[in-house]
Amino acid sequence: MKVKIAALAAIALVLLPSYADAANIVKAGSDILVEEGQIVNNVAVIGGQITVNGLVENNVLAIAGSVVLTNKAVVRGKVIVLGGVMVRGSGSTVFGDVTEVNASTMSEAFQSAMRGELEGWSLILNVVSICFFAIILMIALIMTLLVPRHLTLVTDAIAANRLRAFFLGILATLMIAPLFMLLAISIIGIFLIPLAFTALLLAVIIGFIASGAILGHWIISRIFRGHRKSLVKETLVGLSLLWLLGWIPLYIGMTIKVFAITIGLGGVLLSFSRKTVRPIENRAPSD
Repeated sequence: MKVKIAALAAIALVLLPSYADAANIVKAGSDILVEEGQIVNNVAVIGGQITVNGLVENNVLAIAGSVVLTNKAVVRGKVIVLGGVMVRGSGSTVFGDVTEVNASTMSEAFQSAMRGELEGWSLILNVVSICFFAIILMIALIMTLLVPRHLTLVTDAIAANRLRAFFLGILATLMIAPLFMLLAISIIGIFLIPLAFTALLLAVIIGFIASGAILGHWIISRIFRGHRKSLVKETLVGLSLLWLLGWIPLYIGMTIKVFAITIGLGGVLLSFSRKTVRPIENRAPSD
């Protein structure tokens, strides 16, 4: 869970611009120094080094960077280092948890997992989950920047008929097993299985990204009235929220993800029909 929280904070750093004020310091690609006698609330960096010689009231986060706590450093919250190392002076004080994920800790996690310890497996599974989510974000970024029209077609199809998209997604899901069984009983079908699996995987990923775009637009439009529409920002924010909602226990989070995938898959199928292939706003008015 600590690794997931750190990853979510990293996403926030990517989406928000770098800034520095009296309470918080957030930077990308440069170092941060909290001087002796200086008091800040939070410190975060991507691709840099954080050196703490003063007081941090809350958390210290370094993504692809390192943290140095001098003998006089005091951190009242957590210290999280992803893809770097932490150097800690003997007189430094950290009241919260210290999470360090790098090659060394991953090696220890694998050794722990081989011994059958749950802590090692938990770290490995969290890192795998983060890597998979990062791949989804990269695909979403490529789509929104290079082929936004294709993603818009799917979001328009879902917006035009959410109920139809959902039930079409359920029908498509139920047909997956029979389809592959039919392909497996013929020689030509066996050769088509990899192609069919690839097409299905792409449809699921694109549909999930479209669901994230719709959720992001809904959230941002209600928080920031009159905001300038940005498909990139809406998609990344929506996907991050879906991933965050997926942590909810008691199968609630899993249900939310399954719903997003199902309605997204239905939207992809609907986008191929002649009635929804054109954006809603571009349709000719009816007589």
